[in-house]
Amino acid sequence: MISLPHGKLRLSDANVRKTNAQTGLEALAASIAEHGLLQPLIVSPSSGKKTLYDVHAGGRRWRAIGLLIERGTLPKDYAVDVRLCENEAMASREISLAENLIREAMTPADEAQAYRDIMAEGASVEDVARRFGVTVRHVQGRVRLGDLAEPIFNALAEGKITLDVAMAYGTTGDRERQLAAWERFSTNWQGDNPQAIRRAIAESALSANHPVAIFLTEEEYAGAGGRIERDLFAGEGEGLWLDGELALELAQAKLQHEAEIAALGTRLGWVKPLLVTHVPYSETEDLQTYWPTYAEPSPEAKERIAVIEGRLIDIEDALEECEEGEAEDTLYAEQEQLNTERDRISKTDPIIPDEDRPHVGTFLILDRDGQPCLAPSYYTTQKKRRSVQQGPGEGDASQGDEQASASDPTKPDETNPRSLEEQLAKDRRDVLALHIANDPGLALDITIFELARSFAGHFGYSDTGCAITISDRFEPAGIKSIPESEAQVQLGSIKAALPCDWGQEHNSFASFLAFRALDEEAKAGWLAFAVSQSLKASLAHGQYNNAFQTSLGALLDIDVAQHWRPSAERYFDRKKKGQILTILGGIDPEAAGRYATAKKSELASAAARLCAGETIVQPSVKERALAWVPDEMRFDGAMPPVGQVAQDEAGQGTSQDPDPAEDIGLIDEADAEFDEEGEAEPEPGEAGPADDTSGTEAEPLLAQAA
Repeated sequence: MISLPHGKLRLSDANVRKTNAQTGLEALAASIAEHGLLQPLIVSPSSGKKTLYDVHAGGRRWRAIGLLIERGTLPKDYAVDVRLCENEAMASREISLAENLIREAMTPADEAQAYRDIMAEGASVEDVARRFGVTVRHVQGRVRLGDLAEPIFNALAEGKITLDVAMAYGTTGDRERQLAAWERFSTNWQGDNPQAIRRAIAESALSANHPVAIFLTEEEYAGAGGRIERDLFAGEGEGLWLDGELALELAQAKLQHEAEIAALGTRLGWVKPLLVTHVPYSETEDLQTYWPTYAEPSPEAKERIAVIEGRLIDIEDALEECEEGEAEDTLYAEQEQLNTERDRISKTDPIIPDEDRPHVGTFLILDRDGQPCLAPSYYTTQKKRRSVQQGPGEGDASQGDEQASASDPTKPDETNPRSLEEQLAKDRRDVLALHIANDPGLALDITIFELARSFAGHFGYSDTGCAITISDRFEPAGIKSIPESEAQVQLGSIKAALPCDWGQEHNSFASFLAFRALDEEAKAGWLAFAVSQSLKASLAHGQYNNAFQTSLGALLDIDVAQHWRPSAERYFDRKKKGQILTILGGIDPEAAGRYATAKKSELASAAARLCAGETIVQPSVKERALAWVPDEMRFDGAMPPVGQVAQDEAGQGTSQDPDPAEDIGLIDEADAEFDEEGEAEPEPGEAGPADDTSGTEAEPLLAQAA
């Protein structure tokens, strides 16, 4: 060990600590001033200047001594104890790394770069792990951080994002996808939410064990230029298909071909291909279920069915006496196989009259193993007049609503057509569900509360609007043939990002064990999503009023305007012309006069564009337009009506002033049924005009700026 003047020492370029935080430097300087330098620095002669020495280990101690020299505590020629490095070329970086690891923790970014530099010189992952006393997995995880796009890596190095957030971006090695997610979340209020980032990256990707991927096959997907990303331990047939849209397009074309073959083979009027494992209600809501008759099974089939049923009875008896283990699993497997066989041979070909056949069809879907199969039910496109189901007293209430609507047009729940009110209730529920799906802690609280409340003596069974069981929510019909809202799309993305393998087990207990094997983050994600799907459609008041959900949304501080905008087809097409003018007048006092002679469709489109922020107006008007939502859609109720704000600003008095539409003589008896073109207003449940689709979708929760 020798001593060298502090001025002849400098930090080595090979020093792995690139970010020199001031944290703890003052304390270290005070310790050196009081007790002296307890450990020597490790140095080597500088390759650039012979009179200088590079510090490989002890950089913080060197900086602390420099701080004391600047303050005059130590002399300028203070001699520092050092130890010369014998093999500077080979060991300088490793010495620096070891020194930093056993002292103040390095930033993950510095550690990642150091590991990569050492491995570039020929060391393996195992070598690095052994030298520095860390696990192979730790080294692999840090090295993968080096694959982050530059802005993300720099943010990690500077401490602007956490390691968990960086690892979320690192779930894909595609830097373009990383940057797309970074641009979306770096200034977003969910920028520190690893789950949200992972979901965003996985939105367009497809798991290799997804039924669609199994059906398409990796060979066809890769042959069309599809990219596959596999982690370090994935084998063939595993991984993530990055070009999800390409995979869906190829699979849809392939399933379409299969559907055409199935239609010819079954002689059905139509067979529609769907890349799903069950037929969603949205596909059948405009169809009627068709119940064909079936021929009697053949004598051979009947004989086989009798044998199967006898064996099933024997299996049930055996299961009662059987202990858990391999024998029990064998019996369950045989039971499932026999049930499947019995169902198959019991159901003969349907008998469909020739006059019905052109209208009757079914859907070609995928089973869990990715195999095409016909849905078990048949449907007909022939329409039948359906009666509206009403509960006790609902008929009278409906008539009362119509009378109240004519006498008191100020109540939103009574001036909206039934289909619009139903759709608003569903849209508002989806916004709340999206927030719950992103908050596992709240979801757990709701779940425990719902399950335990009766045991605690709280018997308000149906006042929360949450069906935790989770049972059928009895969705209202809403408005038909409109695109999914952004809240629905984001909820679908949340589900797509969750691991689903455990649900593919055919045995319930095996499925449960697979679920238990998930990590806590995945379980929390499933909990949050499942609870979000228990919510029933609700509004702040009216037929779908639910005070609990309104208070829950207020607790979450949900601003509905950030996630839902009133588009033409989703809202304004269902409002009367006078009502639209009233809304416009509340936002912009001059708007009612400008659009007084506009057609209903033009007026709806103009209102939608204004509320979407696509119209050039004064800043104050634009601010009100972007904040406007119907009162029944709000979760707080504390904000005053925008009509009052706008009128006060324009000097037109309070909300008691005459309606802007009334001022120009546009609300009369004729407007209750017809617009100025003589076209009937759409009845509840019917499609209205859709001349403009701007502002149709709510801005997605995960894409909002902070």
